[in-house]
Amino acid sequence: MPKKIEDMVVGDRRRSIRDIPIPEGRRKADAKKPASFDAVRRTPPPAPADEEDTISYPPTVRTPITPRRRKVSKKRVWTTALVALLVVAFVLLSVFNGATLSYTPKSAALAFEGESYTAQKAGTSGLFYSVVKLSREKGMVAPAGAEENVSRKASGTIIVYNDNAESQRLVENTRFESTAGKIYRIQNAITVPARRSVNGSMQPGSVEVMVHADQAGESYNSEPTDFSIPGLSGTPRFTTVYARSKGPITGGFVGMEKVVRPEDLTRVKSELQNTLREELYTEAQAEVPSDFILFRTLSTYDFEDLPQTAGSGSDITVNQRGHLYGVMFKKSDLAKFLAEKKVTLAPTDVVQIPDYESLNVEFANNQTADLLSLDEISFKVSGETHVVWVTDEVALRADLTGRHKDDVPGILNNYPNIKSANVTVRPFWKSSLPDESEKIKINKLQAE
Repeated sequence: MPKKIEDMVVGDRRRSIRDIPIPEGRRKADAKKPASFDAVRRTPPPAPADEEDTISYPPTVRTPITPRRRKVSKKRVWTTALVALLVVAFVLLSVFNGATLSYTPKSAALAFEGESYTAQKAGTSGLFYSVVKLSREKGMVAPAGAEENVSRKASGTIIVYNDNAESQRLVENTRFESTAGKIYRIQNAITVPARRSVNGSMQPGSVEVMVHADQAGESYNSEPTDFSIPGLSGTPRFTTVYARSKGPITGGFVGMEKVVRPEDLTRVKSELQNTLREELYTEAQAEVPSDFILFRTLSTYDFEDLPQTAGSGSDITVNQRGHLYGVMFKKSDLAKFLAEKKVTLAPTDVVQIPDYESLNVEFANNQTADLLSLDEISFKVSGETHVVWVTDEVALRADLTGRHKDDVPGILNNYPNIKSANVTVRPFWKSSLPDESEKIKINKLQAE
């Protein structure tokens, strides 16, 4: 039968799979299905505006999937950390291996009750000493008094040399003649040491001394110059004993000059001398070698007046030069000398006295002479201290190198100066001391 025109429907476009409606059951199932990071349903693009059959989709929500974490046992973590720590400790202890020997030295008490002893400047036996000499100048201001007619002699320090194999003694008032023909004298007798070897070459002995002009006046003021000794003229020593000034010779003056009143002068001189004593002794201590000891009570001082100089306004500066002569002992020699008086020592024993402060060491008589001119001194000792035996730590370290811990007591039997000792080896599981001697530390403990 022929179709009627009104029964026929002509599509205005081609239908696609997108135009097919999704069944209601599928749509609900898809809405309940969770999204993942790997696959997320895309929202379909909007259809053209002129399309009649438009399908609307609900918005897609991205829900991330949290990955499941595996639980690690705390016991396993602590076990791993402990094993790692033990491995590191083992490596460190193996690398930094070593040993320490701590020992207490043998010691003995010493007590002195003012016993007197003698020391020599040179010889073949006994206790020897050396003398250190220092000089220092200082001034102090004092008010000036009235002017006075002054007649003052120039003065200065000279160095006397002796290029002979024997010492040279010069009596007080010995004359020294400058190259200008001026005569100067020393006030006290001196002894100039003989020549000696210094670094393989012979050097003349020398001593410093103050000289004063034979007459007052400015004509005796002089720049540094050389001197001969007229009293040695005609002898071989006239050319081998000579002198040179250490600095200019000054102070010579005749005329009117402001001076300090006697009472002020006495006070200022006393203060100057006290200050010079302290400064000289402090300087001497700083210059004494570390293996020597200088006692303040075995030191003497003398002072010389220097020309007064004008100060500010009406003040006058009073000047003095101080000299220190100090007796020095080598510490090891003095320790053995004193220890032998109280305890028994083997000929090869080396000892030391750690504390000399508790001993009072002083001259056995009133020492007023120039220490440089003496060949021996007498001193007395009082007080209590202790003596400590010295161990050859270099030899001990060599004997311990590479030895088993059980061998240490036998090795220490060869060192009778050690009272007691203990040894520690690192790491603790090693039974022998290191083969390298520098890895063995020797620790000396305080004597009991």
